[in-house]
Amino acid sequence: MLSLSSWGWGRWSLLLLGVLILATYLGVLWLGGVQGALEWLQAQSGAGDTFQRPGAVRGEGFFVLLAFMLLAPFAALVALLLGLFVLVVLAGTLAPVGRLLGVPNWILMTLVVGGLGGLAYLEGEVWIPWGLWMVGLVASAFLSVLP
Repeated sequence: MLSLSSWGWGRWSLLLLGVLILATYLGVLWLGGVQGALEWLQAQSGAGDTFQRPGAVRGEGFFVLLAFMLLAPFAALVALLLGLFVLVVLAGTLAPVGRLLGVPNWILMTLVVGGLGGLAYLEGEVWIPWGLWMVGLVASAFLSVLP
């Protein structure tokens, strides 16, 4: 027997997502605000002219969305593991210095993570335009697939 109270958060979120997608497809919900935000992202990133071939716009859009959905989790996992690797290497290198100075490890790691966050903030002009272009490309693909 099916018991709805035994469903975890994953099943409930998938059910809610499915109902929302079905409601938008049937026209019960209007995604004008979302479409406006996607058009703004497309215009800001410069990826608006990506899908221009008249006969293949929807196919290219579907391909880009499918590739993004399949490859994004692996890319996020690689980025997470690379970040953890950098943290472990920095912790191993700075731990003897912290012991000499009498600094606890948690303070040292907080300083390291804060330093890496500050470095990412200072070097934002390197990675933010590329990330904005990528988000704009996905938004452009999504808009090309919409009817």
